[in-house]
Amino acid sequence: MLISLCRNFFDQQELAYDTEDAVQETLLRLWLLRDKLSEYHSHEALAVKIAKNVCIDILKQAGTQHSIIGEEIQAYASTQTDHQVIAHDTERIVNQALAKLPNTQRRMLIMRSEGMSMEQIAEACGTKPTSVKTMICAGRKQLMTTLNLRRKGK
Repeated sequence: MLISLCRNFFDQQELAYDTEDAVQETLLRLWLLRDKLSEYHSHEALAVKIAKNVCIDILKQAGTQHSIIGEEIQAYASTQTDHQVIAHDTERIVNQALAKLPNTQRRMLIMRSEGMSMEQIAEACGTKPTSVKTMICAGRKQLMTTLNLRRKGK
């Protein structure tokens, strides 16, 4: 997928070798982000975003006018800006809703979202798995209520 994407940026013969460089640079950047990948909703979307940015950087460095430069890059840049703003706002709203939860519920919800089992959470919190399940359920319910109120503008 990345090779195909990058190849579309470098369709001119003299830039064909840049496709492999762009893919390698993309994979390197993903590797450097490996500890933070769980923070991203879609790893594939992240890889595509990085690959496009790498290709754009290579084209800028080469000083080559390519068909993708111009309107398509501007459209891509504005789309990314919109997506970044939406993602930032969404994260802020969810964090505000999480902050309204009691500490124990918030902690358990976060542990569960990180992939911990009910038993692991119970052990970490010094409680029973049934209590964890109840607390997580109550936390989710309160979180959804808070988020739904925000969405409706109340």
